[in-house]
Amino acid sequence: MDGMGNSGPAGPNTQVVTQFSMNMVDPSLFPGIAPPEPDTMMTMPMMDDDDDDDVASNISADSDALELRAEVERFDLQQEAFVARQRAEALGIPYQPPPARKKGGPGGRKRGKPRKSTGPRKAAKLPPDIQFRMSLANEAFQQKEYDRTVAHLSEIIRINSEVFSAWMLLSTVHETLGHREQAVWCRISAAHLTPRDVPQWISTAEYALECLEALEEGTPEREEMLQRAYVCYTQALETDRANITARTGRADVIMMQGNASKALAEYQKALNYRPWNIRTVRNIADVALDVKDRRKGAEIARGAYRRLVDHLQSGGTFEAEEGWFEWSDLRIYLEFFTILEQWQQGAQELKEISRWLLGRREEMYWDGWADDDREWDTIDDRRVMVPGYEPAKFPLESYGNGLPPDLRAKLYVFRCKLGLEYEADLHLQLLDPTRQEDFKDFPDCLKDIAVVLLDRGRADDAIRYLDLYRNIAADTGEAALDADFSVCQGRYHMARGEKAAAEECFIAAIEDDEDHIEARVQLANMYEGEEMQEGREEAFLLVREAMNLEARRGDGTGRRRGPYGPRKPREGKPRPRKPRDPNRKSNYVPRRLINEEKRRQQELEMTAEAVKNFDLLREVQDSAFAGDEQAQTDWMKAAKHLIDDFRSYKQFYPWEKYIKFLGYAANVQGGGAAVPARNLKLAAMEERLRLNLAPAEGQDQTIRVPIKFPSDHRGVSFHTWLDLFLNYAFALVRAGHHREAYVVCHSARDSIVWTSSESTFLIHVAWASCAVYAGDEETCVAIARYFMRDYMPGTDSYRMFSAMCRVCQTPVSWYTSGPAQKFILRQIKTMDTIVMRQDGADDPDHHPQHPETTGNDSSNNNANANGEIALDVALLTIYGHILFTTTSYTYALSYFARAASLDPSNPLINLSTGLAYVHYALKRQATNRQYLLTQGFAFLFRYYEDRLAATATASDSMESFTATAKGNVAQRQEAHFNIARAYSLVGLTALSVEYYKKVLAEGSAKPDSYVNGDGAQEGDGDGDGRGLLGDEDLKVEAAFNIRTLCYLLGDIEGARAVSEEWLVLE
Repeated sequence: MDGMGNSGPAGPNTQVVTQFSMNMVDPSLFPGIAPPEPDTMMTMPMMDDDDDDDVASNISADSDALELRAEVERFDLQQEAFVARQRAEALGIPYQPPPARKKGGPGGRKRGKPRKSTGPRKAAKLPPDIQFRMSLANEAFQQKEYDRTVAHLSEIIRINSEVFSAWMLLSTVHETLGHREQAVWCRISAAHLTPRDVPQWISTAEYALECLEALEEGTPEREEMLQRAYVCYTQALETDRANITARTGRADVIMMQGNASKALAEYQKALNYRPWNIRTVRNIADVALDVKDRRKGAEIARGAYRRLVDHLQSGGTFEAEEGWFEWSDLRIYLEFFTILEQWQQGAQELKEISRWLLGRREEMYWDGWADDDREWDTIDDRRVMVPGYEPAKFPLESYGNGLPPDLRAKLYVFRCKLGLEYEADLHLQLLDPTRQEDFKDFPDCLKDIAVVLLDRGRADDAIRYLDLYRNIAADTGEAALDADFSVCQGRYHMARGEKAAAEECFIAAIEDDEDHIEARVQLANMYEGEEMQEGREEAFLLVREAMNLEARRGDGTGRRRGPYGPRKPREGKPRPRKPRDPNRKSNYVPRRLINEEKRRQQELEMTAEAVKNFDLLREVQDSAFAGDEQAQTDWMKAAKHLIDDFRSYKQFYPWEKYIKFLGYAANVQGGGAAVPARNLKLAAMEERLRLNLAPAEGQDQTIRVPIKFPSDHRGVSFHTWLDLFLNYAFALVRAGHHREAYVVCHSARDSIVWTSSESTFLIHVAWASCAVYAGDEETCVAIARYFMRDYMPGTDSYRMFSAMCRVCQTPVSWYTSGPAQKFILRQIKTMDTIVMRQDGADDPDHHPQHPETTGNDSSNNNANANGEIALDVALLTIYGHILFTTTSYTYALSYFARAASLDPSNPLINLSTGLAYVHYALKRQATNRQYLLTQGFAFLFRYYEDRLAATATASDSMESFTATAKGNVAQRQEAHFNIARAYSLVGLTALSVEYYKKVLAEGSAKPDSYVNGDGAQEGDGDGDGRGLLGDEDLKVEAAFNIRTLCYLLGDIEGARAVSEEWLVLE
C-alpha cells in the first residue's frame, strides 16, 4: 500500500484499487481480506469530477444504451433542423443551417479530450467486482494456489462468461496442472469472445497441435484434438482468407488427418495468395508424394517449383519468401520427374538449375547439348570443343567438381533410363565406390546406383556400392539397413543364383517394412518359376498383396517416410528411419518355408483351439438362447473363431472363393489416365498366375478336392459345422449385422463340402430367413428366384416367392421391379411353350385344351395326372399381382382370366379380378366406369358367395366341429371385411358399415366348438385367432374402420360407442 502514494503513474492493480471501494464487498465472502484503514484510503490519488462521471457512465452503460442515446440525439438534431426550415420558409427568409456544435459546447465533446478513432469499439472496462476478483485470481496464481485460482475464475465466469482474461488465465492454470484438454477448451472459449482476432485463433490452433505430442496415434482423443485445431484455423480464415499461416496450418492438420488430396488443394490455395513462398512450395512437394494419384500430385508440385525457379531467375536472386532456394530443393524437384518417368526432361532440369546454383546461368548455350553431359566433366578436354565456351570465365569448381555426388548419381540414372550408355559410364567412373567421404552425406544415392546396375545385369559392380552403403551405415550411423537395401541385396543373390539367400533378404525386407511392394514382387518372381503348385499360389498371393498396397498408397492409409507435422524449412541433415527391432516377431512367414513337422504342430494347436471353442459353445448355448447378453457375446466370439478357421481351410473352397476370403479377389483399377509401368507388369503377372492356378471356365475344379475327402474337420462332423454356420448367421442378423450374416451364408454355399440338395436347401432357407428378418426385399427376391429356377420349380416355389415378399416389411419396389417381372414372364413363356408342344400346337386346326392345376394343389410340380406339364395357377396369379401392383390393371386382368380358366372356383382369383376392375374404374381416364364397377362387384360377390358356401359345406361335412369352427369364422369375417372395404373404396360408406357389422357379429359368436379337448376355451373373440395364417380375427380392424367412418361423417357419439365397446385395451 505504500507504493500508492508515489507521484508516478499507477500500475494496473493500483488503478483497480482506486476505482473499487471495499465497502461494496460483503466481508463474509472474503474473510481473509481486511478492509484498508481510513487513513490509507485518504492517501489514494483522487480523480476529478469529470473523470468520475466518465467512469460511472462507462461502467453503467452498455453498448446498446450508448447506441440508443446516439440515435435520440441524432433524432433531436433532425427535428430542430426541420422546425427551423419551416419557420424560415413561413417568414420568407433563406434558411441557414445551425452551426456545428463545437467541443465543450452543448451536445459537443468535452474540451481537451481527443475524438475516438473509427473502427470497432474498444472492449468495455470490467466492472469493479470483476476486476477485484481477477486481482485475487492473479494473486492466487502467483502464489501457486491453483485450486483457489480456479475457484475465483469459476465465480467470475459464472457472473460474466465474456471475460477474456478469465478464460486465458484458466487455460494457463489447466496447462500448469497438466490438463491439456481443458486448457484447449478454455482457449477456444476465449477465442470466441474475439471472433475477429486472427492471431488468437491461430495461437489456439497451434496450442492444440502442441498437445498432440502426449496423445497416441489413432486414438479418438487425437482425432478430436486435430478437429479442434482444424476448426480454429477455419475460423481464422473466415476473417482473413489470405492469411498464409492459417491456410498452411489448416493444410497441415488435414494432412495429419490422413487426407492428402484435400491437403494438397489447401496448399494450392495458399500458393495462390503467396505464389513465391518457398515453404508453401515445399509443403506441396511433400504432400504430392502422399496423394492417391501420385502422377497428378507430381505434376502439381513440379509446376509449383518451376514457377518459383523462373521467378527467382528473373529476379537474379536465390532468396524467396520465407527461405532460400537450395540444393535440397533441387533434389526434391527431380524426384517428381522420376515419378512421372520423364527422364529426358529431368536431366535437362538438373543441368539447368545446377548451372544456375553454381553461378553460370548466362551460359545458356549448354541447353543445346541435351544428350551430352560434357559440361559436367571434371576436365576441359571435351568442353573446349563447344563453341562459345571460355575456359577462364568461370572457376573450374563450377563445372564437374561443383556437382554434388548424389545429383551426379541421379544424372547417371537418367542417362541409363534413356539408353545413353556412354554418358552414363562417364558419370559412373566419377562415382568411385572407394571414396566413402563423397557419399557419407547422401548415402541413399548408392542404392539408386545399385538398382540401375542390377537392372543392367552388372551385379558385381552393384555389390560394391551396396557394401559402401553398409559401411557408411555401420561407421557413421547416417543411414539404416532398411527394406530397400535388403531388396537390393536379395536381387544381387538372385543374379548369382543364390535363391536361398535371396529369399531370406526379401523376407527380411517384408519384416522390416510390411508395406514394401518391391520385396513382394521379387519374391513372387522367384516363386512363380517353381514346379510345385504351392509356390505358385504363394506367388499369386504376393502379387495380389502388392497390387492392393499399390492401390492403397496415398489414400491416407499408406506408409509415409516420417511423422506428420507442421512443415517448416528443413534444418540439417535428414534423420534416417529407425531400424527394425530384431526382437519384434514378424507377421509374415511364407507357407512353403514351413516344414511338415511345424505344419503338423500348427494343425494340432488349431484343432485344440477349435475343440475349446466348441466346448464353450455347448456350455453357453442354453444361456445364450435364454437371452443372457454375456453368454451371447461369448457364443458369437467362439463361433466367429470357428467359422474363420473353417473358411481359411484351402481344401474346402474353390480357388477363386478361397482368395476372395483372403481379401485378394478385388480387381485393382488404375485411377489415372496413364498407368505406371510397374502397375501394368503387376497386372500382367497376376493374370498369368491366375490362369495357371484356376481351371478354365466350365472345367470341373477337382484339383481342389483331395483324393480322400475327410468326414469331419477338427474332429467335428460337417453337419455340426453347417448348423454352426446357420446359427451364427441367425445370431448376426438378430444383432443387426445382416450383411455379415449374408457373408456367412454365402461362405457355406460356396464350400465344396455341402453340395447335396438337402444342405443347399437348408442354406438358402436360412439365407432367406435372414433377409426376411432384416427387411431386405432385394435379397428375398434373389433367393426366391433361386428356388423357382434351380432348386424345385413349381407351385410351392412360386408361393414361397409371394410369401417372402409379403412378410418383408418394406415397399414393394423389388417385387414389382423390372428384373422380377421379366423372370416371372420368362417362366410363363417357358411353360406355355411346353404345354403347347404337348397339346400338338404344330397343327393349326388343333385347339389345345390346357390341363388344369388348381391353386389348392400343394404339390411342387406342374404335372397333371398323366404326367404332362400343366400351366400353374400360382404362377399366373403372381404375375397378375405384379401387374396389379404397378397399376397395369388391363394387363393384370388378362392373366387373372387365364388363371380363372384353369381354376374358376378359386376365391383368390375372383377377389383379385374384382379388385382389379374396381381399381381400374377409379382411374381418371377409365372408360365406361359403370361397366367396370359392375364387373368388379360381380366378381367380388362371386368370391363372397363361394367363401361363405365353402365354410358352410365344410361345417356340414365335418364330423368334429371343434377343429374347423374357428377357421370358418375367420373365413366368413374375411369375406365380410373385403366386401366392406370394396364399398368403402368407392365411397358407399353406408353399405360398407353394414358388412363391417357382420364382421363384428361373426367375431362375437362363441360356438361350443371353441372348447378344446382339455375343456379350455380357445377362440373367445379376443384376438386368439392370429396364430395361424388365414385364421385372423378381423373384428378390431372392422371396429376401427367403423369408428373412422363415423368420425368422418360427424357421428362423434357413434364413434365413441364403437370405441368403448370394441377398441378398449383390457
